[in-house]
Amino acid sequence: MNEAFDDVIREYIDFVNRQVNVYMDALAGFAGHHTRVERQVHRINRPVNSRIDNKGQKVVVWASYEDPTKPDVIHNRIIRASDYIAANSKGGSNEQQLSQAVLVFLYTYWEHEIRPRLASLKSVKSQEINSDIMGDLRILRNIILHKKGIMLPEEHKKLKNLRDMFIVDQPIHISYESMHQIFVLIKQYCSRMLFEWLGVKDAPTQPEDIVDIAIQKPR
Repeated sequence: MNEAFDDVIREYIDFVNRQVNVYMDALAGFAGHHTRVERQVHRINRPVNSRIDNKGQKVVVWASYEDPTKPDVIHNRIIRASDYIAANSKGGSNEQQLSQAVLVFLYTYWEHEIRPRLASLKSVKSQEINSDIMGDLRILRNIILHKKGIMLPEEHKKLKNLRDMFIVDQPIHISYESMHQIFVLIKQYCSRMLFEWLGVKDAPTQPEDIVDIAIQKPR
């Protein structure tokens, strides 16, 4: 199958944008869960309800894949409301799980699908298609999957673009701002490859100034 170098880059940019969309939608969902349950806790914890203490420890949340109105619904978990709120809070465990999954997915698709095809089109080895940001994603992927998510000193030293985001000997914590920066750095790298492939040298906008990118080809 014949394909163009810029088509492969566009495919990866589209893939990155899908991950951005899922990430943003999921964060909105987490925020909605946080607000909904927090309001319920405040309502249940009114003084008139003597069965609940002022810490709300007896308030629980039932979560299910099924319709909760069904009589035989099976709950996949029952959790304290305080823990549920914490998990769905900004920067909480749900957001961290999602962020790590997205980063692993971004690198894996790049490494096993996009990078080999770009190398083939340039008639070079895959190792010659490289960048600082994709190298950093490789390190994060290995830490997430093989180091229990702990940023070890030797791994921290290898980071080139993302070193300031993480603390040595601590679990990696990826904020919303950090995720946005990672998405931008990936798109800047894709832009740099495009400029190089097309021979663009005097463009009014340089890759390092780009925060988003779209490729439109003539029909």
